[in-house]
Amino acid sequence: MDKLDRNKILYILIVLVFLGVFWGWYHFKENYDATIRVTDSATVNKTDGEDNQAVQNDMMVHITGAVNQPGVVSLNQDARLIEAIEMVGGLTAAADVESLNLARKLQDEEKIHIPAIGEVSKTTTAGESTKVNLNTASLEELKKLPGVGDVIAQGIIDYREKNGGFRQLDELKNVTRIGDKIFDALSESITI
Repeated sequence: MDKLDRNKILYILIVLVFLGVFWGWYHFKENYDATIRVTDSATVNKTDGEDNQAVQNDMMVHITGAVNQPGVVSLNQDARLIEAIEMVGGLTAAADVESLNLARKLQDEEKIHIPAIGEVSKTTTAGESTKVNLNTASLEELKKLPGVGDVIAQGIIDYREKNGGFRQLDELKNVTRIGDKIFDALSESITI
């Protein structure tokens, strides 16, 4: 073998080693990413109390009515109704979708009844069945409160949309036309 052939073989070996290292790195990276994805999804599905805290499943909601698998589900703090419904197998064909706000945020310990067509919706929060939630109530629900008409109800909705919702009940006094007298009349009927 002459020197030129040796150099060619050496270069080919160097290129092959380089390609082998690159190929190994590439497949290691793909396998590592796949392992992380599997681990993350497995972590989300754990039901052990300590594991739920690590994944921030901070609330539990009870879903009943026109769903495929009624029951209690564990969700993240900012979960929406649609997510809870998906976790119980989705809606049945008899579900009255028009009566639901699938995008509304849920609260811990809430019981949600998904009505069948023609049935009246029953959504309550544990221990607060008669209270109206300022952050989720519709215009009509707000108007049922004592001393609240169209203007004040719309003011409440405008305030929560502008400020990202109510964090304390006292914030209700920041809404136009709600002073101490109206707030005191409402304080037993509202929640956040």
